Amino acid sequence: MAITLITACLAVVLTTHLLVQRGNAARISAGRADAVARGSDVQRVYRFRESYLLSDIDTDDAFLDPDIDRSLAFKRLVAALSQLSTDLMPRLDRLLDRGEAFLLDGRIGTDQILIGGRLDADDVVVLSVNPSGGSAGRQPVDAATLDALQSELADLRLALDCGGIAIWREGESGRVTWANAAYLDLVEELRGDAPSWPLPRIFATQLKSALADGTSCRCLIEMPSREEPIWFEVGRDPLPGGSAVFTAQPIDQLVRAETHLREFVQTTTKTFAALPVGLAVFDRKRQLVTFNPALVQLTNAGVDFLSSRPDLRAFLDRLRDRQRMPEPRDYRSWRDDIAMLEEGAESGTYQQLWELPDGKSFRVMGRPHPDGAIAFMFEDISAELSLTRQFRADLEMFQAVLDAVSSAIVVFSADGVMIGANEGYTRLWGVDPLDLSTMPRLSEATRMWATQCKPSGIWSEIGQFVSNEAERAACVEEIETKDGARIAVRMAPARGRATVIQFSALDVSLADPLVDIDARAATPLLDAARAAADKGTKTAASA
Repeated sequence: MAITLITACLAVVLTTHLLVQRGNAARISAGRADAVARGSDVQRVYRFRESYLLSDIDTDDAFLDPDIDRSLAFKRLVAALSQLSTDLMPRLDRLLDRGEAFLLDGRIGTDQILIGGRLDADDVVVLSVNPSGGSAGRQPVDAATLDALQSELADLRLALDCGGIAIWREGESGRVTWANAAYLDLVEELRGDAPSWPLPRIFATQLKSALADGTSCRCLIEMPSREEPIWFEVGRDPLPGGSAVFTAQPIDQLVRAETHLREFVQTTTKTFAALPVGLAVFDRKRQLVTFNPALVQLTNAGVDFLSSRPDLRAFLDRLRDRQRMPEPRDYRSWRDDIAMLEEGAESGTYQQLWELPDGKSFRVMGRPHPDGAIAFMFEDISAELSLTRQFRADLEMFQAVLDAVSSAIVVFSADGVMIGANEGYTRLWGVDPLDLSTMPRLSEATRMWATQCKPSGIWSEIGQFVSNEAERAACVEEIETKDGARIAVRMAPARGRATVIQFSALDVSLADPLVDIDARAATPLLDAARAAADKGTKTAASA
């Protein structure tokens, strides 16, 4: 009986204690909710620099405790506000990265709030929380945040109007719902008067098929006040709700440049097509990008092969197979030749003569082109080489004929440069043939002649004759060397205002050593020589 009474008393005491605790918890919970509600009923502004809290915290703040660590306040506040609005984090990132202010709707239970953010002076980040009034369509907003939003909107509108790109927005039905100043100017120029709403779709006829999102096309507009049409690159970007933003960028200069480039390429192609020189242009990847008909004829590579854009190695392999290049000694030397050819073309120094197995000769030149490209030119110079070789053979034959003449012969140009002499000249004057390879001038030659002969005025006459200062009729003079040898000097004009000078030794054993000299070219000195010879002959006969 006593135990039962004690048990009952304990049960009453415990039940009473539990009821008291539950009442206290309910009062505490209600107090906290009431505090949050009261804390969100007033505007809260938080200022941060580099995530450090600068502003003071009220004791009834619903989001931050008054004694919170100020270096952790930004992270704590963002974590609390991000639970109230899902758009907070991306807009906050744009605020920190680009300085874009924002104003978002949030909710605490059934109560609506406005969350604002802006970038203040000295890189101070300002976050604000405002209660939503919601009466008569009005809501309280932080004035500074609203000013930042309006300033940013004005800047964006000014930026859109400053550019020369026409921008407009079309609704889902296709009507123009907004346009910038450039689009309005186009409408005014097209109509001839101030634009009025609803605005026309000035590109509608050329955009009959809807542009895909993110694509563009070229359109032109015929303006009454302009002789030539205006070209635009029109693009489309979608917006939420089915509307889209269109941009029209003027590309008149680009179209003109492309037209000029196309005409230049056509003219160049026609010029290349008429050239007898084969042209092959390889891009920076060493693929053939341009060739002319002469290359097909010279290389026998075939139009189909060249049109397939082979690389440089395949192109040279084709030339080797068609015997259109010299046969290499072995494969290793062939690889070396290709490397040398490519390097020489890049530096612009490659130029070689290819002797083909069929006897033809190609002059091959490599030149660098812009953007790392290289060009090769193939020229058939077989006829030119044949003519050069024949000319060289003729010169050698004529030189042999001159060398066979016993007289000394030398030729000077009009400016007094020696351009040729025979072996008789080197024997007569004791000149080393190697010295003649330097082509001495007339002044040097006459000085050398004068040192080996007795004084005579003929040297100045030769200078006047060669320089065309005296009469250019052929004439003969006589000189005498210091050892007593008599020499007849004959000067005669040649082609190109050149002068041929012939030195002939007068043989004293002849009755008339000057008999072989043309009488029509006689001079007083030569007449005196003939008279002296005649007198000597008569004296010998009388004796």
